[in-house]
Amino acid sequence: MKRNKIVYLFIIVFLLPASGFARKKKKDSKEDGKTESRYEQLFKDKARETKRGLITLHKMEGKIYFEIPTAVMGREMLLGSTIAASTDNLLGGVGERTHTPLRVVFTLKDSNKVSLGEIQTVYTTTDDNLRERMRRGNLPAVIKNFEVQAWSPDSTGVVIDMTDFLVSDNEMLPPFFPWSPVVSMTEGRLDKNFIQEGSQVLEIKAFEDNVSVQSRLAYRVTAETFMGTYCKNKPITNVLTRNFILLPEDAARPRYADPRIGVFFDGKYDIGHPRKNIDVFYHANRWRLEPKDEEAYRRGELVEPVKPIVFYVDDAFPASWLPYIRQGVLTWNEAFERIGFKNVMQVRDFPSDDPDFDPENLKYSCIRYSPSVVANAMGPSWTDPRTGEIINASVYVYHNLVAMVQDWRFLHTAPADPSVRKVKLDEETFGDCMRYVIAHEVGHCLGLMHNMSASAAIPTDSLRSPSFTRKYGTTHSIMDYARNNYVAQPGDAERGVRMTPPNLGLYDYYVIEWLYKPLLDIPAAKDEIPVLDRFISERSGDPVYRYGKQQFWNVLDPSSIEEDLGDDPVKSATYGVKNLKYLLANLNTWVAHEDKDYKFRTNMLNEARFQFFRYCVHVLRNIGGFYFNEIYEGDELPAYSVVSRERQKEALRFLLEQMKDVAWLDNVPGLPPGRDVGAEIQEEMMRGLLRAGPVVAINEKLTTDSKPFTRDEYMNDIYAFVMAPTMQNKVLTKSERSFLQEFVNSLIEETGVNRKDMGAEPFRFRSGVSVCVPESIKAKSRERYGVLGHDVLGVFSNAEYLPINAAGEVSGFGEVNLWYRPYPSEPACFKMLQRVYTLVKSKQNTGSAEMQRYYKLMARQIGNILDN
Repeated sequence: MKRNKIVYLFIIVFLLPASGFARKKKKDSKEDGKTESRYEQLFKDKARETKRGLITLHKMEGKIYFEIPTAVMGREMLLGSTIAASTDNLLGGVGERTHTPLRVVFTLKDSNKVSLGEIQTVYTTTDDNLRERMRRGNLPAVIKNFEVQAWSPDSTGVVIDMTDFLVSDNEMLPPFFPWSPVVSMTEGRLDKNFIQEGSQVLEIKAFEDNVSVQSRLAYRVTAETFMGTYCKNKPITNVLTRNFILLPEDAARPRYADPRIGVFFDGKYDIGHPRKNIDVFYHANRWRLEPKDEEAYRRGELVEPVKPIVFYVDDAFPASWLPYIRQGVLTWNEAFERIGFKNVMQVRDFPSDDPDFDPENLKYSCIRYSPSVVANAMGPSWTDPRTGEIINASVYVYHNLVAMVQDWRFLHTAPADPSVRKVKLDEETFGDCMRYVIAHEVGHCLGLMHNMSASAAIPTDSLRSPSFTRKYGTTHSIMDYARNNYVAQPGDAERGVRMTPPNLGLYDYYVIEWLYKPLLDIPAAKDEIPVLDRFISERSGDPVYRYGKQQFWNVLDPSSIEEDLGDDPVKSATYGVKNLKYLLANLNTWVAHEDKDYKFRTNMLNEARFQFFRYCVHVLRNIGGFYFNEIYEGDELPAYSVVSRERQKEALRFLLEQMKDVAWLDNVPGLPPGRDVGAEIQEEMMRGLLRAGPVVAINEKLTTDSKPFTRDEYMNDIYAFVMAPTMQNKVLTKSERSFLQEFVNSLIEETGVNRKDMGAEPFRFRSGVSVCVPESIKAKSRERYGVLGHDVLGVFSNAEYLPINAAGEVSGFGEVNLWYRPYPSEPACFKMLQRVYTLVKSKQNTGSAEMQRYYKLMARQIGNILDN
């Protein structure tokens, strides 16, 4: 639920610089015979609002002045922006952070100029001899220089005018949320014109370790998305709260990340020993969790942390949601109790009697509500770039999450669970769905990445076991995308089979222990590494604790993909398809009395089509597939292995059987006829099968099996299945004719023989198989509303939960990839097209008159293309 688009891993790293400043007392000036300081000239007899704290803020005559103590110069801060109010929440909702906080520092350059710099250091060192040279080679980048307007009366601070920086179209402090539906769909085609006269400074606040300034920013916006024009010259006003928050001088002890376990991380280059090359290392993102009573902790008693992790819950939420939101947060205490902590996770309402509380302030981690059509939730976090310590984390919950959980629960489990066969879920069932969503997003806020292999560690047949599912649910990690039990069959709920994920899975307990358990007797962070290494290595042979990377660009590992269940993809998909057919056959019986306008049933039909396509993609990934593992020396798992010949052949057979008859996706009793969506799915999946030939060839090359599944055998199997009725002189049914026609059309397309530029396009590296959800399905799905990136189930896979932090929500320390010289599909498809042509020509004078005409027309179609 977590965007939510296409992501490469970028390592954004920083280094703590040394900064200096000069102090010089500003002399009084004389005007009209009077001696007045510049400070008095600036503020005397003028109406102003002043807030004193880390920096003293003065709001006066439409301007905002910062009075910065010289003691604060050179101190590192985070500068972040939060949307406090918005004209259009599809461009940015209340509570959303619009950018990764900048790591900044104010520096007094001389007596009359202050520089605001961004620290972008990518190097660090433990060698004292290198520190000065590194400091000089990694100066903060100047964001803006400010003229000193005055020195404070006691000469301990300087005043600068920050208005142009905070009330302007500042590209470093963007006004819109980058993963909002419209912004993320514009692909760079969003034009905004800033309206200065409609913008102004609003509320200001100052505290001991942070200050905030609220600005109203007015724009005219034009947005062209890939779905069409969203708006043209539309007036948009956003209110942004900008926070400057001081980073602690006593930085937290970091924990070094490991690519074998799924946690967010920040990276750095370490220049150290003169005879050693530069090291790259990564800090795991985590909260600063230390036992309040260390002696009691050592005795094995549960102790509270020095600083608990507190989430404040938005007072705008529907009241009925609140108990389940609390449960979603507090469920993580079960994992922390296993490592000796109690009351780590705490939930509080927005306080009504605390004037200092501000949900837009980076000091407060909040769960925010957005009345939006977006069917999603997100859980980003922000860290101290020096150590990876999580400073702030927020969960965004969009109202149309209701549609998402309703659709999932009904679509996945209505065949097996009579209690959800209704348009509106009962409160307890809906609440359990909400609890799961919140717990998943809070997992991200704790530093946990997605683990897409957690559900693949469960035997498919165990998902129909009452005892197993009551203990383990559908997956070993709620950080997987394993929603509900679509494997369960009619009657299973009555037998006690669980339909939903666990509260927490075994992997979740494991990763919390690795990430947060204090190693009190180890003196330094680097000394922890051997202990943490062993913790993972000792479990490396157990699939329960395997970390499966989320694959964004090349989907090569079928055991690490979204929305699947079980270790047998064909068996799981077979159960899933059987349930979809049962659901559509009974849809009218279940909900007709509640669904007078057919809206729910029409939506469910579309979602069933989407789900069928998804099941087919799960199986397709096994053809030419590989299993990948991050490993260290001595680990039990191999770095990679190939999907077996038997599983590939089984996957191919399943898909061909499914594609042979898709009419059930269009013939739903009671619903009006629409597009021939089944044929569109048939067409796309046939293309996917033909495009899989090159990866089958790579699989063949890398396998150690004595009898690999070859590309020739793969193509022959497709040909034999599709052409079997023709070779047997059968009168083709309507579905068989459609199937054969799509096969021929796909062959023609993949050979490129009808392209004018045939032969001009160079061979391409193709280490994944691209298959796209048909537009007719995608356009009607709730998932088109952004950050649920299922538009492409394949090379561009789920970009659903993209947090705004240094690492980004990607997997391991790099993407899964195969860079092999390509095995082009065109020659093999051309050879098969010739075989089809020869066969249909031989049939054009045999059989019934109708079939003769059919084959003559097909032979002419292929012949005209081949002759050209």
